[in-house]
Amino acid sequence: MSMTLISVVIPVYNKEDYLEKCLDSVINQTYAALEIILINDGSTDRSPLICQEYADRDSRIRFIDKDNQGVSITRNLGIYLSKGEWLYFLDSDDFLDLNAFEVLMNVAKSTNADVIYFGCRGYELGKVVGERKPKAYREYVNLKLFLNNTKLSPASAWLNFFRREVVLKSKVTFNMNLKHNEDALFVYSLYCHTKKIIVLDKVLHNVVVAPNSVSRKPIKVRVLEDNLLFLSELCRYVRKRGLIEDFKQEINDISKHTFVLALYFKDFSNYKFDIQKKYRDLYSTNKDIFYTYFSKTANVNINIVILLVKIKHLIKGDNYKI
Repeated sequence: MSMTLISVVIPVYNKEDYLEKCLDSVINQTYAALEIILINDGSTDRSPLICQEYADRDSRIRFIDKDNQGVSITRNLGIYLSKGEWLYFLDSDDFLDLNAFEVLMNVAKSTNADVIYFGCRGYELGKVVGERKPKAYREYVNLKLFLNNTKLSPASAWLNFFRREVVLKSKVTFNMNLKHNEDALFVYSLYCHTKKIIVLDKVLHNVVVAPNSVSRKPIKVRVLEDNLLFLSELCRYVRKRGLIEDFKQEINDISKHTFVLALYFKDFSNYKFDIQKKYRDLYSTNKDIFYTYFSKTANVNINIVILLVKIKHLIKGDNYKI
């Protein structure tokens, strides 16, 4: 009896220090029926050599070497090339528990799920620094209940195991105009097409935290702009699908992150007019979705909300230099 094939899409860009651990965690899975689609996105380090070395060792690996086009185009290519019944996206600096796919396939076979959502832990310098795990196993056929009960914060592609048929039929792809939150938009859009989502109370994925990422550094204006574009595209998509009420609470929750991001933005005053305009456009188009006092106040003056968020975090003991 043949095993169900899983397609694992791994985009690679300049991750030579992490790539071997990532690939070892995939090729050594206790579940063997894998199609590993390894796509080098124009790396300038030793990543392509490592990819080729692993492809030569394991016939399940399909290695594609292409010019740099960004992670969205790379993942979309992975979807196009995939042939498995299930689809998983893994970042090349992260790694999986060795029984991850065995656990996921056991759940998939017994539940007829479209998506399985699970937990992760963070690693820094080889040590666990945190864990995000669903509190309990749940099966959802009601999208609103799933979104309201599950802290997605926001959604990440690598915390979801997708039935490939749902991805293909939905025609949802990664947005090539986004450099940030492209995976969240993909996941939320795909949820709109699901009949059953499983929340699995297990940690299967490991995020590697780079040593310098824990220090809070000023962000670029592109991050804020992408956040607003992400929210705008998500509102547009759920409106098109007639799912505003299902997503309303989730969208309001994740929109607060926009104001927190501004705390890391060193020269916000130089861009506040442009950001203010984009936020007003977002709010005015989606007044039926946004309902928090943060969003309503930001429509009048986004600086007031940023000040309130700053004060709130300073009271909690955070120190922001803006």
